[in-house]
Amino acid sequence: MTCKERDVKRAKVAAPSRPLVFVHKNKCMQCWACIRHCPARAIRIIDNHTEILAEKCVKCGQCITECTQQGYQIRSGLPEVRGLLQGERPVVALLAGEYIAALHPMTSEEIEARLLKVGFSSVEVTTLGEELVAVQYEELLSGPSPEGGWLRSTCPVAVDWVRLYYPDLTGNLAPFIPPYIAQARLIGALYPAGTAIVYVSPCWARKDEAFTAGLNGSIDAVIDFGELRHLLEGAASPERLESKLVAQPGAVKQFSATDGFPRRALTERDLTAGDIIVARGLDDIDQLLAAISRKEISPTLVDMLNCEGCIDGPCVNPQLSVFVKRGLDAAERRRQPPPLVNGRTLLDAMPKVALARKFEPQLIKDHNPTPAEIDEILAAGEFSGMESMLNCGACGFNTCRNHAVAIWRGVSRWDMCFPRQRRLFARDYAALTEAALVDALTGLMNRRGFDCRLAEEVSRANRYEMPLSLMMLDLDGFKAVNDEHGHPTGDMLLSAVGELLDSELRTTDIPSRYGGDEFAIILPATTKTDAWAVAEKVRLALAHLCVHTDAGHSLRTTASIGVAAVNERVWHPNDLVETADRALYLAKRAGCDRVELSSG
Repeated sequence: MTCKERDVKRAKVAAPSRPLVFVHKNKCMQCWACIRHCPARAIRIIDNHTEILAEKCVKCGQCITECTQQGYQIRSGLPEVRGLLQGERPVVALLAGEYIAALHPMTSEEIEARLLKVGFSSVEVTTLGEELVAVQYEELLSGPSPEGGWLRSTCPVAVDWVRLYYPDLTGNLAPFIPPYIAQARLIGALYPAGTAIVYVSPCWARKDEAFTAGLNGSIDAVIDFGELRHLLEGAASPERLESKLVAQPGAVKQFSATDGFPRRALTERDLTAGDIIVARGLDDIDQLLAAISRKEISPTLVDMLNCEGCIDGPCVNPQLSVFVKRGLDAAERRRQPPPLVNGRTLLDAMPKVALARKFEPQLIKDHNPTPAEIDEILAAGEFSGMESMLNCGACGFNTCRNHAVAIWRGVSRWDMCFPRQRRLFARDYAALTEAALVDALTGLMNRRGFDCRLAEEVSRANRYEMPLSLMMLDLDGFKAVNDEHGHPTGDMLLSAVGELLDSELRTTDIPSRYGGDEFAIILPATTKTDAWAVAEKVRLALAHLCVHTDAGHSLRTTASIGVAAVNERVWHPNDLVETADRALYLAKRAGCDRVELSSG
């Protein structure tokens, strides 16, 4: 069977039908960290939970790492792998070159032994695939480069970023397959027909990339290193494993650096000249591509990766730092014996496999709001003009205007704006505080507010030896008003009394509705004699108060008032209230519509 026939046979492998990243709605705590940190703005809020916009997602996995509640999950490839291992076909495990760091502290011998134990027939690493691709890049760089330079990346996240967000630069993508696909095609050419290949990836994005057009048919299933660890948990410890390892001519990297990058480009070029640029992370990649698009720079080669090399991938022992992982990888290389065969000789002996690849732009149909629509959205967010826009970036967007555009597109909301939420909170807190201390009917302070203020004023009066008086006021015959005219009419009268007290008293006086038809007025810096004069003023004003109802009735009322003051025997808030209340009782007993002073 020829290599081409094998590729046709493998092309029948079905791509995964389930999405790569999916959301657990019941785990979302609405912190929206995923939205703020999504570089592609590919997440929106629907009914107070998030939803991934598949057409904009580059599968970088940022949403997964940012969510502390595990609200995002990655599609598992283990069911397919277990199915292959239980079948009759031989299955090769193809490990990404970062396997030592990813599966630490297992040794390479232990890893291979455990893989054979769980049912794999053989174990391969992507080294030869990286070498093959590096040679292709060397040949590419020996010729002319397009305007803007070659964009080299074996990272599916970086490739999709170009195709989606810089489609005009898609033609600059170096037209070669990633190393793991090259290695898979070598396996397909060297192993018996029907051999299945399971690729173990350092990142999640390759779980989808392996089944895209131009690459599909090379690999049967993809899992990440986290899933491989789970698969190997049931394998026996290496002390009880019978070794099945067969001595083979070792393959080492002679032409490639990180994931197929041509080593010669690093050793034979002046890296300070700016013709080779390295970009790591989507922020740097985006800024670099924007500069190329604007023709501000035109490098010969750009090396783009979303991580600091695949050894920094999200599935490569993420609890270890990239520096530790690089050290583990270097130690393993030093431990390996020198190769028995020259790299060029080994590559020349390998069967020829197709390494070319075509890229197509993937256009996003994003509509843009008009300036008037943007201004309308900004107004809804309480931004009245440029001076009110902080552009703080807390929402995940660099300007308030860009955030407004995102809101118009439905991929964000104003509750992502921290300064606005803080303003709303302060406003709501003030309103709630006022509601807790103010009587809704009269607009005066309520009983709770009165107790707090009286305690403060009594404490101040005692500390600074200042006079303080209290009036307790009760409307005469108010029950008859409710019984004859109904409670709504009684409420009208109480509201009118509240307005009268507010207008008749000083701004420093503190009127409150104590309960029912009883009112209390705190008079700071007022002696008992002066308080009596204030009480008389209020009593006379109430006697002249007339409330006209909707039914045509005219309501009048009088009040009985008791007055007390702080002194050497009355120095506690409760004592002051009780003393004033006793004076009020005396006024009631004396015939109402009068003011009584407390004794002492």
